[in-house]
Amino acid sequence: MCQVLEEFKLESEMRGLEKGRSLGLKQGLDQGVKQGKIQTIVNVIKSKFGFVSKELIMKIEESSDDKIDALTIKIIDAKSEEELMKVLS
Repeated sequence: MCQVLEEFKLESEMRGLEKGRSLGLKQGLDQGVKQGKIQTIVNVIKSKFGFVSKELIMKIEESSDDKIDALTIKIIDAKSEEELMKVLS
């Protein structure tokens, strides 16, 4: 009986570890994708305006995925960095 409980405990721990690994991997991938988007956006803004302020970079890094997506679209017709800041506010 004790052997069965030990095996059950070990299997449960292994399932928990695997679930934790999967969750960590997904979170890491999601974070990497977001960082890639941010870097691309910053590069496009720099190409368009010749510079990107630290304030705008910080705002972008703090923004939700929805705001980052909205910013991506706004970059096309934005005339100034201030217009982009409004999207993130």
